[in-house]
Amino acid sequence: MDERGTGPVAWHVLEGVPAGSEETPGLLRGLVALGDRQKSWLRLEDRLGWNRDTPLFAHTVTHLLALLPQLDDRRLVQVLDFLARRGHGACRSPVGVHREAYEVFTRAWPHVLPLVGHRAPGVRTGAAWVLRSIRCTDPAVLDALRQRAAVEDDPTALVSQLLAVGRSAPAQDREWLRPWLEHPHPLVALAAARGVLVRSGAHPAAVVPAAVNPADGAVGRAVARGIAAAGKHGLPDAPWWPFDCDFATRSAPHPQASAALVEATAGHPRAELRRVAVLAAGARLRYWRDPAPGLWETVAAGLDDEPEVASASVEVLVGGGTAAAPCADRLVRHIERSGGAAVAGDADRALRALVGMGDDRAADWYAARLGHFWLDTPAPLPARWAPQLLPVLRRRLADRGRHPHTTARILRTLARWGPAAAPAVPELVALLGTPAARAAAEALGAIGPAAATRKAGRGLTALALGAIGPAATRKAARGLAALVTAEPGPGRRRWHGGAQTAAWAYWRLTGDPEPALRVCGAAARASLGQPVLRYLADLGPQAAPYADAVRPLLTCPGAWSRVGAAEAWWRITGDAAPAVAALLPELAPLAGHTTTPLVLRTVRILGAVGGPAAAALPALHEVTSSPRRYGGIPADEELHRAARQALTGIAPTRTRAPGTGSGADRP
Repeated sequence: MDERGTGPVAWHVLEGVPAGSEETPGLLRGLVALGDRQKSWLRLEDRLGWNRDTPLFAHTVTHLLALLPQLDDRRLVQVLDFLARRGHGACRSPVGVHREAYEVFTRAWPHVLPLVGHRAPGVRTGAAWVLRSIRCTDPAVLDALRQRAAVEDDPTALVSQLLAVGRSAPAQDREWLRPWLEHPHPLVALAAARGVLVRSGAHPAAVVPAAVNPADGAVGRAVARGIAAAGKHGLPDAPWWPFDCDFATRSAPHPQASAALVEATAGHPRAELRRVAVLAAGARLRYWRDPAPGLWETVAAGLDDEPEVASASVEVLVGGGTAAAPCADRLVRHIERSGGAAVAGDADRALRALVGMGDDRAADWYAARLGHFWLDTPAPLPARWAPQLLPVLRRRLADRGRHPHTTARILRTLARWGPAAAPAVPELVALLGTPAARAAAEALGAIGPAAATRKAGRGLTALALGAIGPAATRKAARGLAALVTAEPGPGRRRWHGGAQTAAWAYWRLTGDPEPALRVCGAAARASLGQPVLRYLADLGPQAAPYADAVRPLLTCPGAWSRVGAAEAWWRITGDAAPAVAALLPELAPLAGHTTTPLVLRTVRILGAVGGPAAAALPALHEVTSSPRRYGGIPADEELHRAARQALTGIAPTRTRAPGTGSGADRP
């Protein structure tokens, strides 16, 4: 064949390839030439690498597929391994720079299918692996895989075939996979278990569990056997790559499978299996509100185990919220055995877990850690810890030059604490002339009358009028216009909403609503959403002159602005119907057993509205009665509390009066 011939490796289709790749046609020919096969393949594989977004790659793969019938067994195994690994990434999306490779791989299955029944086990393994990687769902392919699996005598090839069926077959094929759960080879059983679990749904959060199936216990036992057989080195790379199935998490929606997995691994002699027990118990605790007894004990027992098991237990407890509180004593002992909170290897995570539990022993430890760095926690720091933490937080704010990245987090914490943060008023006032002015004003407003010092009042008035720094001599109207808009003028800081926040905080401190009504009202007429709507909601009926500016925002594109407008409209006018109509669609994520901060806020507002929000009762009843959690444990606990409070507010059908303007019960 000449270089412009019409053979399987025609040079003309590769014209224009990058310099240095001109040897590609010769390397392809070398794959079928005696004496050059191995050298040609190694060189070609190195040339192609993982760069799937070039025409050279797509054209070369096309020729590789055409050459498959001519390759010897060893080259077939190598090429199929290459195709499986590259095809996995290339078939993720039909758009973008990989589109050409996507089209080549998704049309590759007719070339690979004949190799499913090849005489060499390695080739059969690779063929099934490729079909799994390219996500082939053609019925002919699935039938061929099932037929070959029924007579397969090589365990590795059988594993690959079961993985391919489990990855691509419809959900009803779970039943076809079940008999393989009792296969004597543990990795074969594990492959079947993976298929059963994966076919239950794309992700555990999306799974709608069916009635409890006693046969699911075999799934858990198969997982335990397979993980034990894999040992410390893990599953073999071929054909298991990519390792995209977390068995502990996937088993959580299946109570029998999860229970069997925990039971089979909890007391295992090997630490890596006991670690799986802890993770499986944690996954089930995160999925179900009322799991089988003893799961928290399994997690707590891991704290007294070897370091890798103890670390897994701490990881589970970090996301345990107050539900994990019974484990607090053992967690504290674990920290003390490890050398205390200051030096324990899991100290940061353990401290985060204790904060999430609301355990008061964490307050002093947290204060000590704050002397060095800020530690994010899964739950807000309780206001009752203010006496221990405020001295450190105030020092941080006073020396913000050394810790600028923590200032915003500290200010959010003080805002959550409200009046309990009053001792920090001097530091907050000092920040009103800095880029942190808006967050400082928010904290002062949350503190409320307890922060009403003459100095604070003067500072907030100045900020509300735009009289900060070089802008102090500018006319109030011009300063206000600059602060209300997103674009700053000469000499003014880049704040958006700073003037509204300051005006609202000034009202909260002094009781004088005039600056807030004037500044926030002007912002509302400019169709600004958050945070203006929160402030107008707090002002309540006092903001009635600006209700006409709020009404159109009930249907604006931004979900947060719609919810804020609904609350503001109801609190200002007392007219619940338009507000409820705007709020109900924001409960949609609950149908998928997920929650978001916006959903939580919506639930709280509906509860405040009361009887007129009766249309939300079915969704709220489902939240409070569901055996499944909505998101992680802390998020679900918070949603559950909010839903119960909302039901209490809505169930006595009556029309609630509009807000008084105090803002005390604002979500």
